[in-house]
Amino acid sequence: MAETNGADGGSDRGNVARIPPGGPICLTGRIVVEVGGRGIAETDDVALCRCGQSANKPFCDGSHRGADFADPGVIQGGRLVPGQGESASDEAVTIICKTDGPLLVRGPLTVVAADGGTSRGIKGALCRCGESAIKPFCDGSHRAAGFAAE
Repeated sequence: MAETNGADGGSDRGNVARIPPGGPICLTGRIVVEVGGRGIAETDDVALCRCGQSANKPFCDGSHRGADFADPGVIQGGRLVPGQGESASDEAVTIICKTDGPLLVRGPLTVVAADGGTSRGIKGALCRCGESAIKPFCDGSHRAAGFAAE
């Protein structure tokens, strides 16, 4: 099982990113999604593409089903950076869609893998190109893969 950073393993409190096998990043809580410095969504439930194939990036459009995206949905390395003390469970997390790069996490988030592994923190980078060796986290593979968000 993956390292836990003080997470409770599967709590639905606060902001949670669930990582299903072969599917999108499923976020619940108080979520703000930003592209190009402006908020494009404020929601409590959203699925973000992590296979790199969606025609509606950063949102999932189901393209992973027809793409060659096979991922077990486990934490294979990487983690979120823990914060100082506990963040309020009602504080929003902002997901910043880096141009042709990862999804940057800013604010409290618990990532819960399909096997129950967790990472909890206040910042980090999630893969959205589908190429990272440490999914669901970014390892910079988007550069070599030529990932384009548009």
